[in-house]
Amino acid sequence: MKTSKIIFISLVGTIALLILAAMLDLRINGRKFSDINSDFKVKRDALQAFKVITINNSRNVLLVQNDSAFLEVTYLKDSIAPGVNYTIEADTLKLSDFGKSIPRNVSVKIKVTNSLTRIQLKNSDLSMEKFRTGKLSLNLDRSSVSMGWNESSLQTCPFLDIVAINGSHFKSGNFKIDSLGIVLQNSNAEIRNVAKKISGSLTDRSKINARQPIEITLKRDATSKINVDDY
Repeated sequence: MKTSKIIFISLVGTIALLILAAMLDLRINGRKFSDINSDFKVKRDALQAFKVITINNSRNVLLVQNDSAFLEVTYLKDSIAPGVNYTIEADTLKLSDFGKSIPRNVSVKIKVTNSLTRIQLKNSDLSMEKFRTGKLSLNLDRSSVSMGWNESSLQTCPFLDIVAINGSHFKSGNFKIDSLGIVLQNSNAEIRNVAKKISGSLTDRSKINARQPIEITLKRDATSKINVDDY
């Protein structure tokens, strides 16, 4: 076979392999993040300082710690920015009725300072990322909370208190905590953090999965379950 033909066949084969690899990557991973990100706009409102957040009848809410307080709404660039029903009264940010009747790719992000001490949820879903505080209380009613931390920035959280009722769900990522107080009523919790102390109670078919702490004081009724693992 002539050298020119060999070069041509090799070139065609290389191009075909590149096209195939690109198609497979697109099929497996979907669109590039930059392409997807360009489909959205962000509307930002500055917020005054607050210590408490109450969220009612809302979903697609993300809480992120920041040096300043903002409320950001992400939405499709070809659509009208959705309204966000929120107010700040005294030291409390109140958010309600967000996300129930809009596309799932529309979300609201609340950026807060480390002055936050309490979060109250009712009929709502909340995700928390890169969040650190001295003491935080969570009250969940028919709601769910997912807390996540970056592995590279693990930090000790001194006190976390959780009260979850009416089919609520709490899930934590990997972080360190000194003292975790938890009360579950017909709810469940997945605690993957490393806690020095866990205390509380479980009633009405509640369930908790947790890592082995140094000290544990949990009470349960006959319908509830406590699972403690060394993992």
